[in-house]
Amino acid sequence: MVRHSKNNTASGVFTYAERQMVDYGTKTKRLGIDSKRKFDACYLCLTTARTPMLCPRGHISCKECVLASILEQKQAIKRAQKEYDGFLAKEQMEAKDMEKRRKELEVQRHVEGEVGLSKKGKRTAGEVDEESEKPSAKKVKMIEAGPSAKEPAVDEASSGEGSVAKRPVFSLAGKGKQSDSAMDETSTKPKLASFWVPSLAPEAKHTPTDPATMSVQCHASTPTHPLKLKSLISVCFRESNGEKLCPSCDKSLKNSSKIDVLKPCGHAICHRCVSNFVLPAGKCFVCQAKVKPADAIRLGSEGTGFSGGGGQMIATRYDNALQA
Repeated sequence: MVRHSKNNTASGVFTYAERQMVDYGTKTKRLGIDSKRKFDACYLCLTTARTPMLCPRGHISCKECVLASILEQKQAIKRAQKEYDGFLAKEQMEAKDMEKRRKELEVQRHVEGEVGLSKKGKRTAGEVDEESEKPSAKKVKMIEAGPSAKEPAVDEASSGEGSVAKRPVFSLAGKGKQSDSAMDETSTKPKLASFWVPSLAPEAKHTPTDPATMSVQCHASTPTHPLKLKSLISVCFRESNGEKLCPSCDKSLKNSSKIDVLKPCGHAICHRCVSNFVLPAGKCFVCQAKVKPADAIRLGSEGTGFSGGGGQMIATRYDNALQA
């Protein structure tokens, strides 16, 4: 008898029906021919290649598409080079400013060490004149002027020998140390006790990529490979009634066919005819161009959904489990 008292996921393991309802985990599906790119389709625009061009690794594309891709990548490299040059110039300027501030600080510390007083601790001419006056005259001046804002009135009870009013607030040596630490920008010690203060938060330093490591790439494969304009090969297909045929055996070329493109002339011939007729003779029987074994480039294709002509025939998707 079926137990209806338990709800879904009440058990320690998932049943098949519960897994279908949750819709998570790894899912695989075999790709059919409709999900595959055709052997004569451009890998950039995914349509039938117009004026097809082939890279040395066998990736076909439209002439317009591949030229636009190369131009765009070159412009991106130029922008990266400009950004990198600006970054280096900024780094050099900051290094010069830091060195200049360091030298100024060393000179200032040397002067303070030789003189024994900081610039802030030196007395002005007015202060020297006031100290040279007689005590009676100073007292008369204080009575006439009254309590000033800089020297507030002090209670007699707090004017004893151990009173706070007679204690110095800070010493001259402490002044010098405080100014040194404030001016020393090269010090890595934080000036505030709280590490979560925004002024002490670390900054993310953007370092642009060195353009010397960048080059034009063909993105038809993973990983990508370098691509040059002079290495592109113009492909010539033999067409009849909208189908592409092998010029030797007149067989229709499909995704399941192994197709070789001859580098000197660009003719697309099936692999069997190339191995049986072209390579032994050492020339293309269509245009009589000389051909070497290394001149036969295999045309890349994604195969069909049931034959491994090239590419992966199974698509895999990964989903997270128990999403909120």
